[in-house]
Amino acid sequence: MILSALGIPEIVLNAYRSAELEMMAESPKCGLPWHLLAGIGRIESGHAGGGRTDSVGTTITPILGPVLDGRLAGNEVIRDTDRGATDGDPGHDRAVGPMQFIPSTWAKYASDGNADGVADPNNVFDATLAAARYLCSGGLDLRDPLQETRAVLRYNNSAAYAANVITWSNAYRNGGTPTPSQLSESASPSPGRLADAAAAEADLPHDLATTPQPSTDGAATPTTPAPAPPIPGLPPLPQLPCLIFCPPADPGAPASATPAPAEPVPGAPPADAVPR
Repeated sequence: MILSALGIPEIVLNAYRSAELEMMAESPKCGLPWHLLAGIGRIESGHAGGGRTDSVGTTITPILGPVLDGRLAGNEVIRDTDRGATDGDPGHDRAVGPMQFIPSTWAKYASDGNADGVADPNNVFDATLAAARYLCSGGLDLRDPLQETRAVLRYNNSAAYAANVITWSNAYRNGGTPTPSQLSESASPSPGRLADAAAAEADLPHDLATTPQPSTDGAATPTTPAPAPPIPGLPPLPQLPCLIFCPPADPGAPASATPAPAEPVPGAPPADAVPR
């Protein structure tokens, strides 16, 4: 596993950048940045469990959330919607993959982000592109901090969760990571959390200024993005894995230098990750 300068496994970072590129073409008015996806991926699964994926981005072992049978405090009861085809549970649904989709939401936003002909919620390219489409649905402009917050709240209707996602996103944008004091201690879902694809179909309020905002206790307040400084080791946008968007190699072109691998840092999904 090779880590980027931000501590994100390179294959997972490439998935975030790939989804950003796809949305530039597919929904340019959305303005979705890769670092917002990274903020969500950090909280949902610790960037696919620290990058434990195979060479095409599929997790070595499935990342599964708790069974949504109401036994765990704060979780809704969501009875099975797919006969266990996505999550392996024929009784109740549970979140699946690095971006923690529940089956009903995955059924609506399933995406093939690595162009292998399969939409797999356990693949970081597929799951990240699906998350990007979910965030961009409904006509939001994520360059506006209020609308960015609104999109994250639709992903998980928790002010603490949204504050933490945006704090991580802002830190990644500026080439760093947040300090513990900048993060909310609790990012548990609220009882009214929007848990399925219907969340993306809800009409948006005409006055986005009334949108619930994350707690600012110890959390960075989102601002209009400033130009990010160069980040050593960050893959440039056009350089995506050879499994997607790869033109034929030019025999006469000199081989590009391969960056030296950074020291591996084992990762694990944080306890505050929740399904949508």
